[in-house]
Amino acid sequence: MRSTLPLSVLDSVEDLPACRGFREGSIENVFCYIRDSNLRTRTVRTLSVLFGAVQAARKMRILLALVAALYVGSYLAGWYLVSVQSPLAVETSQMLSETVLTEEPFTSIIESLQRGQLLSAILVTFTVNLTIGAFLTTTLPGIVPILGALGIVAVSSVRGLVIGMVYPEVLAASPAAFALGLGTLILELGAYVFSGAAGINIALAPILPRRYGVQSRWAAFKMAWKDAARIFVIVVILLGLGAIWEMIGLFLVLRPA
Repeated sequence: MRSTLPLSVLDSVEDLPACRGFREGSIENVFCYIRDSNLRTRTVRTLSVLFGAVQAARKMRILLALVAALYVGSYLAGWYLVSVQSPLAVETSQMLSETVLTEEPFTSIIESLQRGQLLSAILVTFTVNLTIGAFLTTTLPGIVPILGALGIVAVSSVRGLVIGMVYPEVLAASPAAFALGLGTLILELGAYVFSGAAGINIALAPILPRRYGVQSRWAAFKMAWKDAARIFVIVVILLGLGAIWEMIGLFLVLRPA
């Protein structure tokens, strides 16, 4: 069997260690080694991408802390308005309930769950949250220096306030609803914290280029976008897990008895 491979290839693999019980230098051992090498390469690349995301997050740790504090503060403000029966909180909660039942993409998601199309519901939820919830509203505005950062702060504040008005009722409904709501809240808002920090970082980069150790505002702007791309790995992971958690929970709730 060895003669079916070029001599140069055979010579190069002569000293390869035996793979999964195959004889050293055999064709089977060659292909097994190549397969394992490819697996190791993919593993190294995956770890490299994750390491890059963590490094980008470390650069933005102050912004991450500020955006997280913004969400927590606005959520508590919304919760307080609910606790005192503020007309604003009551009207907002009613409006959102009507929107979920009558507007896209919520109606499509609910219909998919009712039909047993769990994967479709997960994909739609993930796509909407990633494109609209994260990128378009909390990262892309960063292309406008200063004003983009202010816009992201405003969007994050309103989002946290609205969630604070709506979620207390969800969390108090039942133990299952509490687990479902809390998991979704942590994963999705956690993703928006990262996407928001990335957007603010982009908006500040041309104003404070020395944060990247350069004088050129354009160079700092491009470096900030590269960091945003790296940090979106974390955003994708969190939103993916959030969509899975939320849709599986709703699927079990809406499933016919």
